[in-house]
Amino acid sequence: MVLISVVSVTLLGFIYLMFAPSIYESSVLIKVEDSTGQPPRQDGNELINNISPGFDERSTAESEIQVIGSRLIVSRAVDALRLYIEAKPHYLGPVGQWFARRNDQLSTPGLFGMGGYVWGTESIALGDFEVPDMLLGEDYSVTSLGGRDYLLTGTSLPDTGVKGEVGKVLRYDTTRGPITLVVTRLSGNAGARFDVVRNSRQQTVDRLQKNLKIKEQGSKSSVLKVSLEGNDARRETDTINEIGRQYEQWNAARKAVIAKNSLDYLQSQLPTMERQVREAEDAYNNYRNVHGLLDMNEEGRLLLQHSAEATTQVLELQHKRDALLATYSPTYPVVVAINAQIASTQKFIDDLNRKIKSMPSEQQGAMRLERDVRVNTNLYTTLRNNIEQLKVIQAGKAGSAQLIDWADIPDRPVKPVKWLVMMAAVFLGGFIGIGLAVGRDYVFRGVTDSREIEARTGLGVFGTIPRSIEQDHLNSKLKTNSRENLLLASVFPRDPSVEALRIVRSALQFAMISARSNVVMMTGPLPGVGKSFVSANLAALLASGGKRVLLIDGDLRKGRLHRYVGVPPGPGLADVITGNIELEAAISRSVTPKLDLLQTGKYPPDPSELVMSQTFRQIIAKASASYDVVVLDAPPVLVVSDAGIMAPVAGLLFLVAKFADTRVGELQESMKRLAQTGARVNGVLLNSTNMHTMDYAMARRYGSRSYLTYDYQSDSK
Repeated sequence: MVLISVVSVTLLGFIYLMFAPSIYESSVLIKVEDSTGQPPRQDGNELINNISPGFDERSTAESEIQVIGSRLIVSRAVDALRLYIEAKPHYLGPVGQWFARRNDQLSTPGLFGMGGYVWGTESIALGDFEVPDMLLGEDYSVTSLGGRDYLLTGTSLPDTGVKGEVGKVLRYDTTRGPITLVVTRLSGNAGARFDVVRNSRQQTVDRLQKNLKIKEQGSKSSVLKVSLEGNDARRETDTINEIGRQYEQWNAARKAVIAKNSLDYLQSQLPTMERQVREAEDAYNNYRNVHGLLDMNEEGRLLLQHSAEATTQVLELQHKRDALLATYSPTYPVVVAINAQIASTQKFIDDLNRKIKSMPSEQQGAMRLERDVRVNTNLYTTLRNNIEQLKVIQAGKAGSAQLIDWADIPDRPVKPVKWLVMMAAVFLGGFIGIGLAVGRDYVFRGVTDSREIEARTGLGVFGTIPRSIEQDHLNSKLKTNSRENLLLASVFPRDPSVEALRIVRSALQFAMISARSNVVMMTGPLPGVGKSFVSANLAALLASGGKRVLLIDGDLRKGRLHRYVGVPPGPGLADVITGNIELEAAISRSVTPKLDLLQTGKYPPDPSELVMSQTFRQIIAKASASYDVVVLDAPPVLVVSDAGIMAPVAGLLFLVAKFADTRVGELQESMKRLAQTGARVNGVLLNSTNMHTMDYAMARRYGSRSYLTYDYQSDSK
């Protein structure tokens, strides 16, 4: 069963690979760089960073992943490619797609001329398809009429459809609103059908966002891989390229806006800075004209330089803080940090001012005015330089993201993975087979415990007979019509199975004391349980114990007991019943010491009628009077009615059950059928049980007695 399951599931896996739609993957690579394209905080860009901190933000992979997958970018791609419009050939499921993938020309539409199914290279392209909101998601069909004409059918359209022409706008007013269709290309023979759907834009965007895969290549590489899977290689490639293009355009536009805003801000500050420079220079020149040219010592020059630099830094920090406060609150961490820098620098300036105050008053005034000139001149010069830089940036900056790899149309699918599917099919088939085997064994398993038989049938188990390896060898000779004595009890008298039958013999002799006759009948629910083996060997053991025994082959359909004792086929029970021969003449004498055999004879056409006759009863009665024990091997109970007819003549009646094969229900049904003829089953013999090792001991409870079977061998001398 396991092999059948593996083969079956593997075949299903192969069929799945044949007809499963191919899934293709398209991807682009995007390199995310610093927003300025240069390391930040360079001297030439200092004021730009101060007045527009957003321009100096560094892009991170995590943030850009969110931007690429955002509705902003995805919806632009959906609109650009009209992805909410679906148009595809009308295939007959996976089978039609399989044929189409292997065809290189237009096909004859339809299945037996019906249905409009296509099997080849048919294709369609729509320039536009608009339907009322209530009809979004509804299925429509475009059928080629030959040439450039087509027929549109579907919901809210006439049963006869609406005719249109390739390249022209088709408009039809329905009760729910107008339907507009533009077919730009239609390749197919007359009758070829195409399925078209106008989906909801929002649902299309949501679905694309869900299917989009974005991840960073490597660790902190700032290279993002954006991929998309689908069964239309060209459509997925166009979609992923458009998403990359839209993101790149958005990124460049965003940087251009930041540059423009920064430039506008700087240009607005330029007149003020010019005025401050002039005022500082005029004040300084007037002071010098009044007080004359003052010679400053080395300490004074250092104080002036440090004071000018510190004052410039404070002004720059204040500019940056003011720009941030236009967007962020005063508690924003960057604002708090700038305030701390301003406070620290201002403290340094205060220290310088205290030192300056210790100088002569004329020098103090000159130093203060010269410092103002230097500070305003530095700010004005930096402002002019950065205005020029921003003009260059605004004119030529492409953004901080670049598509380094565009998607090409894939020529090989990524799914299904053939070797993985086949391997999974093999393993799945194995698991299913094992599961079915275990389940079958659990549901349909035969009896394996004598206590189960006793509990569910009420019958005592008279013995358990282990499976004999030697008997398996003898069975091969039984099929050759050998003239040898093939009784296990005669050939291998110390075999564990024979020892178990000796225990059965002992129990049988006690049971016969209270039996109404010395006729012992052996039968079973179905063929193959080993009842003939038990009957023949038990009869031989009874004979070896000193009893005169007659073994009767009562299976008038398939009886072959004569093969066990090497007797050629001859007249038997059937011939005696029909009067063709006398009982004494039909009996084969002394097939083993004190054991005689009455074989079946010629198979009759009506065995049931023969055993129902009074003659059969008289034969059994005569045999019973002539022998100490008569062993009657009867046909299976559940196959033919013969056993039920024979049962009333028996003094003891036993059912033979095969270990792990015969089910309790079969024993119960056999008891029921035998009871209908007035017979009572005296017990069960459990045949062909497992023997595991030498010196094996197994105890079972049979009714109120306990029996023990040993694999016992003589010591070597």
